[in-house]
Amino acid sequence: MRVLLINPFYPISETPSPPLGLSYLAGALSAAGVEVKILDLVVFPYSRAGLQTLIETFKPGVVGLTAVTMTFNAAMAVVKDIKGIDPDLLTVMGGPHVSFCARETLADCPDLDIVAIGEGERTVVDLCRTVDSGLDLADVRGIAYRRGADIIRTDPAEPIENLDDLPLPDRGLLPLGRYRALNMKFLI
Repeated sequence: MRVLLINPFYPISETPSPPLGLSYLAGALSAAGVEVKILDLVVFPYSRAGLQTLIETFKPGVVGLTAVTMTFNAAMAVVKDIKGIDPDLLTVMGGPHVSFCARETLADCPDLDIVAIGEGERTVVDLCRTVDSGLDLADVRGIAYRRGADIIRTDPAEPIENLDDLPLPDRGLLPLGRYRALNMKFLI
């Protein structure tokens, strides 16, 4: 399976930094044998045509986005474009905004398929394995999704007790030179 992870645009005036959360997700997915790409729309200008080219060449099975409240609308605009490019592509969003309002987000956003709630490193790996195997999403802890007209919220994922058990973030997927050129802060 292939997964495309997207960091939505937000203004450089907000002092962005390389997306550490997506790097951790990429590290967990890579360790599980999933091929991953990260598209950071803070440092790459967004265009639907560019997204379409990336989707057509990389051929992901899942596209995941992160969102805080400030970036939620930008992330949803990208999700809408993803579904316009390939309506069957599975869209997943995580991050603080959707974690706190998963049901409302799915009810209001028909283009979004799944919300990952809370810590995503194990959840996203379980989700990819489940989707790849054709199993029931109800067995994936820490998500909300649609089943027909119903919104299902699964049991919470177990908290990660020891962060040292997680794979290291995959910084190699980030365009570090672009961050340096923009004098962005490095938190990774």
